[in-house]
Amino acid sequence: MEKTILNSAHLGSYIDITLPGFPSRKPHPEPCRIHTLEMGEGEPLLLVHSIGQSIYTWRALMPKLSERYRVIAVDLPGFGHSDRPVSLNYSMDEMSDVLLKIVDALGLSKTHLLGMGAGGLYVMHALSKAPDRFLKVIALTPTGITKQMPKKVRRMEGAFGFFARESFSKKDFLRDLPLFYYDGTICTEQVVDQYYLTSDDFASRQAIMYAIRNLDEDAVRASIAHCTHELLVLWGEEDRMAPLDLLFSLKEYIPNGVYHSIRNAGHHLHEEKAEVLSEVIDRYICYQGDAS
Repeated sequence: MEKTILNSAHLGSYIDITLPGFPSRKPHPEPCRIHTLEMGEGEPLLLVHSIGQSIYTWRALMPKLSERYRVIAVDLPGFGHSDRPVSLNYSMDEMSDVLLKIVDALGLSKTHLLGMGAGGLYVMHALSKAPDRFLKVIALTPTGITKQMPKKVRRMEGAFGFFARESFSKKDFLRDLPLFYYDGTICTEQVVDQYYLTSDDFASRQAIMYAIRNLDEDAVRASIAHCTHELLVLWGEEDRMAPLDLLFSLKEYIPNGVYHSIRNAGHHLHEEKAEVLSEVIDRYICYQGDAS
C-alpha cells in the first residue's frame, strides 16, 4: 500500500545539525533541528526540495523511488517542519554546507543526491565542494528566479522585498501555484493548503525572502565548471516558469552534464510525472548515466 505523504510535523523523524551562528551569539554555534522522512531499502538517495517547499513535494515520486532505494527526504532549514534559524542567510555557501552537515548527521558516507529548482543549485554547489561524498547526482530544473515567475516572487529579490514578504498570502498561492504545473488541475485546493501550511507565518516568509534574495547562480556556475563528477539534468518540456531554452544554456557551464526532458510536464515535473521520472532516474543510476 502506497504511503500517504502530508506536510506534517508528525510524519517522519528529526536529526540535529549545528550552524555557524553569529560570533556575538551565545551559545555558539546555533543548533538546528531538521525534519526527515525515510522510505525503502537499498542505496541511499537524498531528496532536496526548492524554496517554499517541503517533504510534501515528493509525495508522488518518493514512494516509487523507494521500491529500489533507501530514499531520505529532508525539510531544509527555514522550510517545512525544520527549524527557522536566526543566523542563516540562505547563501549558496551556507545551504551547500547545510547539505553536507545533513549527510553527516544521517551517517551517510556516500549517497545519491536529487535536488529540485533552487534545491538543484544547492545540490550542485555541494557536489563541487565534496564530490567524493556523492554517487549519482540529479538536478530537476536547477534554476534561480526567472522573469516568468510570479511577480510577488520576483519582488522578493529587490530592496523592498519585505513588502512582498508581508503580503504573501494564500490568495497568491491559489493564483500562482497552478502555473508551476503543465496540468493546473493537479494543483487542487488541498495541494495549495499543504504548500501554504508551512509558509503562513513571519519566520517562514522571512526564510523564503532571504533564500530568494541570496540565490546566486553565478557562484554555482563558477564552482561546478571545475567539477568532473557527472550530473543528470532533467526538465519539463512545458515548463512555464523556466522555459526549456534554459536547459540548453546549462551546457555552457556543466562540463559533464547528461540532459533529458520530460514531455507534458511543467516546473513541478516530479509531482506530475512521477512514474516516468522514477524510471529515468533509476535507469541513470543503474546504467552508468544512460538516461535516454
